[in-house]
Amino acid sequence: MRLYLIRHGETIWNEKGLWQGIADVPLNEKGKDQAKKLAERLKRVDAIYSSPLKRCLETAREIAERFKKEVIVEEDLRECEISLWNGLTVEEAMREYPEEFKRWSTDPNFGTKGLESMKSVQDRMVKVMMKIVSQERLNGSEDVVIVSHSLSLRSFICWVLGLPLQLHRNFKLDNASLSIVEVESRPRLVLLNDTCHLEDT
Repeated sequence: MRLYLIRHGETIWNEKGLWQGIADVPLNEKGKDQAKKLAERLKRVDAIYSSPLKRCLETAREIAERFKKEVIVEEDLRECEISLWNGLTVEEAMREYPEEFKRWSTDPNFGTKGLESMKSVQDRMVKVMMKIVSQERLNGSEDVVIVSHSLSLRSFICWVLGLPLQLHRNFKLDNASLSIVEVESRPRLVLLNDTCHLEDT
């Protein structure tokens, strides 16, 4: 089985470099175009799962339309809860909430009101991914699309690679990027942050 890990297309908040978390921001025009190009990149899809947030659902629906599939919404594919600094740039968050930002950025177990710990994100992502794998194995699926978010997907990839969770900051996932995890006896990463389908975007 192959899990196609897709980060949603661009939003206006992405364009402006603002934290989004679970703020329900839709795709901008560029993001919609990215989603179309991503759908065209894929050759086969047996099932499509998505975060409930608009930017993921809009991305997933482009793929679903091409392959005549239904989008299955999984709540646990949502982004990390970071409402404490939603709508702020990284620099603004660091300036206005220096202690919280430092602790959250360096300690995966740190969470507080308006900030979900990265360990919590990873735990729910691993749980929902393994649920999806089990379900789609029963369905005989080979190619499964998962549309989610940067922090959530990076936390899962850290688990696949056996990396300490704080190292999620050492790599990036661009908007509408494709990463692939193969699941055999154990999951393994075979592609990371591929955006060749967006080269003329």
